[in-house]
Amino acid sequence: MKLHIHEYNFDSKIANGHNHRILGYTEGIIGFNMFHFHYYWGICSYTGHTHYFSGFTGLAAKTENGHIHRIEGSLEPNIQHEHKLTGFTSEEVNYIPKRISRTALI
Repeated sequence: MKLHIHEYNFDSKIANGHNHRILGYTEGIIGFNMFHFHYYWGICSYTGHTHYFSGFTGLAAKTENGHIHRIEGSLEPNIQHEHKLTGFTSEEVNYIPKRISRTALI
């Protein structure tokens, strides 16, 4: 399997009367073939406060045109609340050369 990344873009669950847009790109693969997952991380903000998030996707789930990954977890607590997040990566798979810098993906 070639090195690749996935885009993700979904909303967190509502907490404290608001939610956050969770979007970004996964990092490179850990594993092989369909038995692989990705690392993801980011920061989201809303009305003057921020939450950090990071984690590992679920294993690849085959789709008609490739595969997707499940993302589950929580945003880091801030201002005495936290948000749960549940979503999927995009099916679109972007292949990247092995030596590309991580900062080029952000």
